[in-house]
Amino acid sequence: MLLPSMTYKEMYDNLAADLEKIKIKKEYLLPRAVKELKKEMRFPAWRYYEYTIPASGNKYVIFFYADNKFSVQNPKTDYFCLAYDDDGRNVIKWGARCFVPDGGEMMLLREIQLYTIHFFARYKERWLNNESRYKNMSLSANDVACIYLSRNKDNAMPIEMNDEINKRLDKYGEGAKYGYRVRDGFCFTLTDGQQVKGEDSKERPIARYVVYKTFMNESDMADTQLSAIDKEYYQSWLQYQRVMQEKLQSGNTTLILEK
Repeated sequence: MLLPSMTYKEMYDNLAADLEKIKIKKEYLLPRAVKELKKEMRFPAWRYYEYTIPASGNKYVIFFYADNKFSVQNPKTDYFCLAYDDDGRNVIKWGARCFVPDGGEMMLLREIQLYTIHFFARYKERWLNNESRYKNMSLSANDVACIYLSRNKDNAMPIEMNDEINKRLDKYGEGAKYGYRVRDGFCFTLTDGQQVKGEDSKERPIARYVVYKTFMNESDMADTQLSAIDKEYYQSWLQYQRVMQEKLQSGNTTLILEK
């Protein structure tokens, strides 16, 4: 079970240990989800199922999402872990993300992503409620999380923040260095990292923790904000392409998680 006393790497390892059981449960639930989705008359449509792993005590939501009737046989499938703190219910995702430390080479870094209850409330208020297909629906917290992750998880591009994007940047300090542009809008986040000393006694990153604090619909943002986001997004994309080209030219395209 996830504990507040865990390091970010320990959180990642704890969740990663559940992965095989989650995969087995997804395969078991898929025929049931497809059968239920076939009965839907409106799309997009989705189904979710709660699942607690006895060995770890971690509680998950496994979901299946079909954009249209043609994708019912092969819906998007994903999952998230539920965790609770004094502020309420949080959604947790985890994975490995390509990361380029200052002055270093591209590496794979463990990443824990925590989506706060406030984040999803703002996503519902600022995006879902403006979409005709969603605004008249009674959506639960799990529904909102399923929709957001199905539409946005694979499209998140980290960009470096500045005062033009967030006028209160100084208030949040170094942790507010990055934000994420996604399909539906822009995510304001706080980021922290875990480092360990290598054999050369130098600190190296080993895990990262990203808290998704709030969501903005880009149509509600000022022109100066959007212009700054466009500029930083372009620079981030150029940097990513440059690093990938260097990796391809070097012939070393395999990235592994360091222990």
